[in-house]
Amino acid sequence: MKNISSLLSRFFKSRKSNTNTYFDVDEIISLIDHFLNTDDISNLKAVIELGYELYPDEIGFKISLCRTFVSIGDFDSAIKLIEDIGIKKNEDIDLMRIECYCELDRYDEALALIHELTIENSDYLEDAVIQAAGMMNDPEKNQQKAYDFIMHALTMFPDSLTLKLELCFNLELQVKTEEALTLCRELIHEDPYAAEVWYMQGRIYSLCSDFEKAVDSLDFALTCLYEDEDLEYEIKLMKAYCLYRNESYEKAISTYEELTSYDDFVDSEVEPYLAECYMNMKEYEAAYDILKRIIGYKDLENELSVYGNFIYCCVETERRKEAIDILNEALNRFSTGILEYLSTLNIEKKQPPQAYIRNENVLRTSDLARKYLESNLHNN
Repeated sequence: MKNISSLLSRFFKSRKSNTNTYFDVDEIISLIDHFLNTDDISNLKAVIELGYELYPDEIGFKISLCRTFVSIGDFDSAIKLIEDIGIKKNEDIDLMRIECYCELDRYDEALALIHELTIENSDYLEDAVIQAAGMMNDPEKNQQKAYDFIMHALTMFPDSLTLKLELCFNLELQVKTEEALTLCRELIHEDPYAAEVWYMQGRIYSLCSDFEKAVDSLDFALTCLYEDEDLEYEIKLMKAYCLYRNESYEKAISTYEELTSYDDFVDSEVEPYLAECYMNMKEYEAAYDILKRIIGYKDLENELSVYGNFIYCCVETERRKEAIDILNEALNRFSTGILEYLSTLNIEKKQPPQAYIRNENVLRTSDLARKYLESNLHNN
């Protein structure tokens, strides 16, 4: 639908005035796609209700609704609707069916459908096989089962680069690094400018703690990349991590800072490492500013190292009261684990002033803080 702005204007005007404006089924589907892509759940629900009212039996609407269920992760509802539609030999429906079966761990049904498509010599058999391979090849699923399927799939489509990449990823997940690197080299020989392969090779080198080779592979992946910001972000994120692990902190900082300009930037997966880079360079004020900002992030609330590093920086920057306050919170979250973590750090001996321990409510925390600060094993 080219004129989406006009369509949205009609839809919002209809909702505001509570009037029955006519929308054809293609317009309903376009509105569903738009609100789904923009995560506008309120209006998504409204247009779905309108679709049910106007086109309850329209196959196009039902297929669009299936896609919606799949996109939001409601695979039970999606498969029920697919079964209700009852259409077979439809590419959209069959591919969604395979995705739902795999997400629901109903692999036998997915494989049975692929077997049917194989017998029929379906036009979209390769797409179905690749769909199943990708869904089964998940870090949280049975890697041996995925491996067996991918190897079988490669007997069907031996020239499929996608399946070869899935095999390489499977070997990476199983930490079969030598086999994975051998396959990467074969794929690079076939296509020397395949950015995804160079990226994968870089990831595997990082698993081997060969961070220099990892960075070299990732740099070449970036030179091969063409207009794929999502993959570019992933490659740079891995490159920054490898530079950090290789103690190339200034280069890591530069790469991490580049990531902040990307649409997919996630500060909680960048800033803890960025802070550690500054800490390793003894730039504690810069590290403190970052950790102060992220210490309350929900997706970091169970990261002991973030709290430990923040306490570290508070001590190194003479913010002793703040160190005690955050230690109190950390003790509630992590018990004595926070002290064990702190004992691995290199903090100078600095006792918190007596003024900070007058209040009986903070006495235990202050004593623990003083005990740690006086007895840490790695003093400057």
